[in-house]
Amino acid sequence: MFTGIVSEVGQVVALTKRNEKERRLAIKTASAYFADAKLGDSIMVDGVCLTITTYNDHEATFDVMVPTMAVTRMQDYQVGEVVNLEQAIRAGDRFDGHFVLGHVDGTGTITTMSQTDETVYLTITPADQGLMHQIVTKGSIAVNGVSLTVVTSSATAFVIALIPHTLTHTMLRTVQTGDVVNLETDVLAKYLTKE
Repeated sequence: MFTGIVSEVGQVVALTKRNEKERRLAIKTASAYFADAKLGDSIMVDGVCLTITTYNDHEATFDVMVPTMAVTRMQDYQVGEVVNLEQAIRAGDRFDGHFVLGHVDGTGTITTMSQTDETVYLTITPADQGLMHQIVTKGSIAVNGVSLTVVTSSATAFVIALIPHTLTHTMLRTVQTGDVVNLETDVLAKYLTKE
């Protein structure tokens, strides 16, 4: 379980084949982010809950399954790409953001970007339009693992706002129109819309 409050950004140093379809992802950080990690710990990488398979203070590797590759943008990672990281919450930790499972529902494309004063607005169109049934104005959504509030939503797209802190502390500062992002809708919306 995560909160969507990004605690570090890392850099992709490798995405290699484990076998024909599965991959091994290596992430490096400038800080000693993995110093207190253990094998088997869950780390959210751009919104995807992954398990640490090897690590040292500054680098960790994760095995990525076929279903994860199919539903996320991880298959398109390039060496040097910046990614959001968050460690799983611990019992007793202060809870911010919203409940984020790290189970990405699909991807979306940034169709427009605009700025008013210091706030950047992104319009995102989900690849699977069925996700729009779970996205509502003032509701929560995780975009590349970042807990955000939906500013407005329509039948086909939604708008989020990025404040300066989010732009400074997450990889969302690097996105451009046309980029693809991972989306996880609010867990409550999943249950409410299940038929």
